[in-house]
Amino acid sequence: MREREPSAPLKKPSVALIRNWPLTLLSGLLFPLLLSLGAWQLQRGDEKAALNTAIDTRLSAQPQSLAKGAVKPDDLQIYTPVRMLGYYTDEYHLLDNRTRNGRVGYEVLQIFVSAHQRWLVNRGWVEAPPQRDQLPDISWPLAAKVITGFLYPTQKTAEGARFTNARRIQQLDSAFAGSLELAQPQWSIRLSADSDTALVTDWQLINSPPERHRAYATQWFAMAAALVILWLSAATSLPQLLRKQ
Repeated sequence: MREREPSAPLKKPSVALIRNWPLTLLSGLLFPLLLSLGAWQLQRGDEKAALNTAIDTRLSAQPQSLAKGAVKPDDLQIYTPVRMLGYYTDEYHLLDNRTRNGRVGYEVLQIFVSAHQRWLVNRGWVEAPPQRDQLPDISWPLAAKVITGFLYPTQKTAEGARFTNARRIQQLDSAFAGSLELAQPQWSIRLSADSDTALVTDWQLINSPPERHRAYATQWFAMAAALVILWLSAATSLPQLLRKQ
């Protein structure tokens, strides 16, 4: 009898690359979401940078006169630089809950009369006294002054809200501005820092700078990279294959 030839040894099955399908599916859903959030924050950063450029361009323009007939009301735009000659009245209000560098205070809103027209001027920020029932002392020049600043819109009053005539107010809105007999109640004038009647200005022109959105984008992209590393180590056999080499 012929001897039987020994059978060839069976090959071991190859190791499957993906070991955890639930984690793989979850990672497949999260990864594009994280990338899209990062791309969205980059887009928001570019939009804020463009807005900053537009604001800087407008603020660097030649200041306009707001004397009666010098400019049409429909031509007025936010951040339009203005210059006015006139005087302050003793009518002022304190816009409550305004902060600078973590300190609580008020923004001073005062009536300024120029060419027989009344304008509402935001002179800037003052620190609040320690006691809530105390108000800061506000001074102003009695002589005529030239002020420089830029236009800023008053916000629309919520439906049904009414303005109460008080020294301390909570918001600068159309109900408050409409009670002051202003030439243009839809606008206030925020003083420039170089105006000699300005208090602490340091205006925040946009709610978040482009750098903040780019930092958020970096965080989202870093989370996407961390997710890939987690998926490779926890849901695949790649670490085992690398150790066998």
